[in-house]
Amino acid sequence: MIDEGPSPEDIERFSDTETGYCPHCGSDIWDDVSRCPSCQSWLHDGTSHRDPVTNDFRKRFLIFIVVAILIAFLWSFR
Repeated sequence: MIDEGPSPEDIERFSDTETGYCPHCGSDIWDDVSRCPSCQSWLHDGTSHRDPVTNDFRKRFLIFIVVAILIAFLWSFR
């Protein structure tokens, strides 16, 4: 039998603080699991409570800002 993780009914039954996201694959999983049922990765640091899509957007936005500041800095010495 394959564990498919929490069902939508299970997630509704529990509070939002008891589920998180796998930092490796982004699957919705329980906070207290030690291994992700989707990708089988060990969760040594626990689950992430940020949505993987939002987390990826923040990283890309930060890189964009740093590059823009660097270009502006180099342009000022031209």
